[in-house]
Amino acid sequence: MTPIQRYSLAGPSGAGDQALSSSALLDAGRATGVKVSGCLIEAQYATPLGTLLITSYDCPFEEANSFVLLDERHAELARAALGAPYASFLLLEHWPVDALTLALHYAPDVFYTLRIAPPQGWRRTLRLQLQAQTDWA
Repeated sequence: MTPIQRYSLAGPSGAGDQALSSSALLDAGRATGVKVSGCLIEAQYATPLGTLLITSYDCPFEEANSFVLLDERHAELARAALGAPYASFLLLEHWPVDALTLALHYAPDVFYTLRIAPPQGWRRTLRLQLQAQTDWA
């Protein structure tokens, strides 16, 4: 995985738009015609299987993340989410482990891995697999 800074999300256009659950995706400032969950891009990575975006909703004390894998035409290949009502998943750090795996560090000291699982056997689609890591400190 390689960190990139190619994408952004269109900002809110009026009062009350901060609570939007999805935003228009921009590629180098140009509209893509695609909406993704969230209102802030926390991170973005180029991977061998597509572009991975990590987004959040800018909701204090109830932080959550959405993860979406896009192809070169911005079509969604896979998605996952981490969040729960009245819970906080504040992303502190993230770093690549290998070409298809990302480590995620949440406050206070909670760790997850996000792995892009390629098609295998009878399953013909990509998947994003989130797994809690209890042995990291």
